[in-house]
Amino acid sequence: MSDSNNPISALNGLPPDLIEAIIPFLPSKSLGRFKSVSKRWYSLISSPEFIKTHVRNYTKNNPNPNPTHLVLLSDSDVYSVDIKQLNTQPTPATLTAKRLNFQEPLFEILGSCNGLLLANDKHRNLYIVNPSTRKSLKVPTGKHIGTYGFGYDFSTDDYKVISISRMGISDSDRDTKFVSVYSLRYNSWNMLPNFPYKHNNYGPGVLLNNNLHWVVRNKSSTLTIAAFSLASEEFHEIEFPDLINYIQGFRATCCKLCAFGGKLVVGLQFDEFEFESWVMEEYGVPKSWMNQCFIKKHSEFFIEFFLQLSNQDILLGDNWVNEIDIYNMDERRYTSVTVEGCPKEYFMISGKYVESIESLERFR
Repeated sequence: MSDSNNPISALNGLPPDLIEAIIPFLPSKSLGRFKSVSKRWYSLISSPEFIKTHVRNYTKNNPNPNPTHLVLLSDSDVYSVDIKQLNTQPTPATLTAKRLNFQEPLFEILGSCNGLLLANDKHRNLYIVNPSTRKSLKVPTGKHIGTYGFGYDFSTDDYKVISISRMGISDSDRDTKFVSVYSLRYNSWNMLPNFPYKHNNYGPGVLLNNNLHWVVRNKSSTLTIAAFSLASEEFHEIEFPDLINYIQGFRATCCKLCAFGGKLVVGLQFDEFEFESWVMEEYGVPKSWMNQCFIKKHSEFFIEFFLQLSNQDILLGDNWVNEIDIYNMDERRYTSVTVEGCPKEYFMISGKYVESIESLERFR
């Protein structure tokens, strides 16, 4: 490759001050490679101040990034699959899974933000891990057993873990849920007012617009979305349209949230054969909910994981035998994509993330 086509050579030809002004805006994957250019570049890219600047630039320019990788779990093994290939035409026949080695055997992915994952092990210990760098940090958990959310508070440069749990209270008070917030910066939990909803335990909070979202029932037993602001640490509601509440109240057996393109998306399963997807075109405006698709399958399936991959494609299902099923909403058809590289026959899709150089050490 000639120097004119080599981005590293091109950057090396620039004054040092200009280089340091440019590289905080480069993608994380490129920065990982550029660490090997020289000791000066390694020191610069690894510094806490540079990483902080890069994260702030990234979150400012990409406030709601779409995922680039899936996390697959097979027993205690963790794998990553690059899903950017699924956005090409035609859809590839195979994807390759890459094993991620951590010191801790992870059991479940509970959230994702800025390339970091919130995860637990089979003993319910909590960890924050970076799958790109393989670095991890244990979170003090106490008695928090319940539902979690994970996000980045731009205003304080802090990562927060939100726990909605019973905390071991008696069965007579089992509808009472406590809300606690863990600050990575201060390495401590803070108790908030009790959770003001009947929580339906629909999985980890969905991060969008600096809010974490869960499907819940309010005091009148109406299905709604509870949104938790990472900045103010307060809840507010986002309403479903009346049609969704009617369907949910009488037919739906499962409801899942995800985010794509800066929009909330809800998936409803009516029985073992039917699924429907809705998207909120304007955040926080109930009248902007639009129906995306209705799927009727000839065989049983159940939604354990629901993710929109593109404007046309969604991924849904539970456990797979070495393949992922993608549904194209425009063409109304399924495509089975084989996943190679998992030594186990069965795997579960447990989460998603984007590549990042974010360093947990900068908070210690």
